[in-house]
Amino acid sequence: MRSFLRADPDVIMVGEMRDFETAKIGVEASLTGHLVFSTLHTNSAPETIVRLLDMGIDPLNFADSLLGIVAQRLVRTLCKNCKTPYHPSLDEYNEIVDIYGEQAFKELNIPYGSNLTLYKPKGCDACDKSGYKGRMAIHELLLNSNRIKRHIQKHETVELIRETGMEEGMTTLLQDGIEKALQGLTDIKQVRRVCIK
Repeated sequence: MRSFLRADPDVIMVGEMRDFETAKIGVEASLTGHLVFSTLHTNSAPETIVRLLDMGIDPLNFADSLLGIVAQRLVRTLCKNCKTPYHPSLDEYNEIVDIYGEQAFKELNIPYGSNLTLYKPKGCDACDKSGYKGRMAIHELLLNSNRIKRHIQKHETVELIRETGMEEGMTTLLQDGIEKALQGLTDIKQVRRVCIK
């Protein structure tokens, strides 16, 4: 990292921020006008903030240097040749609404009715009888705002950062996965398998 900075790059890509030293230099490079990209293993975007703070990063510098965090997971996609449409029960629909978040689900404007269709795997020769073929990403994007900056500076909890992010328009991994299931690209079972609530 130090030798990169001597070469005066505009953009720096760090494979992974595993330790305090790497993270500290990354934040310092960002504060001096470099665009820094890096990866970190966490369960969600808000957890990334807490993880870096727990490493010992200065909250004030980190709050000023952060632009945004993308969390992603891969889910298996339903086979296009054999996915089977079905009408979910009211209990299944209510469970989806519950895990998505009742207030946020209302904004999707997907009422329960006879025309509501979800898809499930069946299995055919094209997908080796599994019902799934290929993968797709589900995402969560947390942008740094003034409120998020204040949370970072005060070393607030993951829950508070997540709530603020959602109030400011962040879609969680689970919500993005459910939206893709409602579009018929995957199923709820796969989304729940990869998402840690």
